[in-house]
Amino acid sequence: MKNKINIAVACGGGIFTTTVVTEKLEEILRKNNIKYSISPHKITEVPNITGVDIIVVTGKTSEKNKAGAPVMLGLPLFTGVGAEEFTKQFLEKVREIMNNG
Repeated sequence: MKNKINIAVACGGGIFTTTVVTEKLEEILRKNNIKYSISPHKITEVPNITGVDIIVVTGKTSEKNKAGAPVMLGLPLFTGVGAEEFTKQFLEKVREIMNNG
């Protein structure tokens, strides 16, 4: 079992929406007592990001991660629309990764 989840957050420019979504993810992870590491990236980097367990993007992309990390659309955390459902799916995926790690 993993004791920490490594997350990449990727948006178009790698700055504004990344910051907002990162803060929301940190809040979710802290509330659930999950240790984490989050790094910011640009959405164009998604295929080549390594060393992470999950990638949360703030824009639509059909890109897959070559290292096999699942890619989730985290836009609901930015807009608020569907945030509850995203949070549920995100936590399920994080727990699955941590239990299998």
